[in-house]
Amino acid sequence: MPTYPYISGQGAVVQTFTRLRSGVPPRVDAGYLQRANIAPANESYIISIIRFLGLIDEEGTPVPENTQFLYGDDEAFKVGIEDRLRAAYSQLFGEMGDAVLEADKGVLTHWFRMIDKSSEVVGQRQAATFQTLAALAGHGDLPTVRTNTTKKTAAAPKGIAKKTTTKSTTVKKTAEVPGGDGHIKGQDAQGVGLTVRIEVNLPPGGDADTYDSIFASIKKHLMS
Repeated sequence: MPTYPYISGQGAVVQTFTRLRSGVPPRVDAGYLQRANIAPANESYIISIIRFLGLIDEEGTPVPENTQFLYGDDEAFKVGIEDRLRAAYSQLFGEMGDAVLEADKGVLTHWFRMIDKSSEVVGQRQAATFQTLAALAGHGDLPTVRTNTTKKTAAAPKGIAKKTTTKSTTVKKTAEVPGGDGHIKGQDAQGVGLTVRIEVNLPPGGDADTYDSIFASIKKHLMS
């Protein structure tokens, strides 16, 4: 098992500390992270990181003397997390000095791989995790936090056109006007005609019953 913790998605680290700064629960465990929707299916990686920093004990109980900085302002938070970083990564700071806070990811990856005999992928994640913690302390840029609220647009079912199909129908209606004797007479008596052009936008997903209803309504109201 590697000495130094890691996680693949660094945004979860930022989310965790943002959540903890709003209030530290009596127990920080997988259930707490699940309720906060942080690192789904990867809660154990986050737990190992905050435990490695000395913020919680083996049971997930917060360590008071190591978590006071979470209640301070931004500057107090940065100072506090850097102190935890220096204590947890004491060997790294001892060998590379303060320059490690600005070190290149490739340099850090090599160091972690040499210490833990880890794979290239794990070494890169260990380096990225350290850099994220350093960024929280004010050294470097924080990673982008991705949310789970992005909605995917549903694809149109096969066989249904994406564009609305427009059909036109022409309905002729005889205008009825009063005759000289007061009786209503039609087009043949007066020579007056009226043509109405109607465009019907038919929904692409409609079935036969839908179309029948539309044309039945046209017939009822315009052709009677």
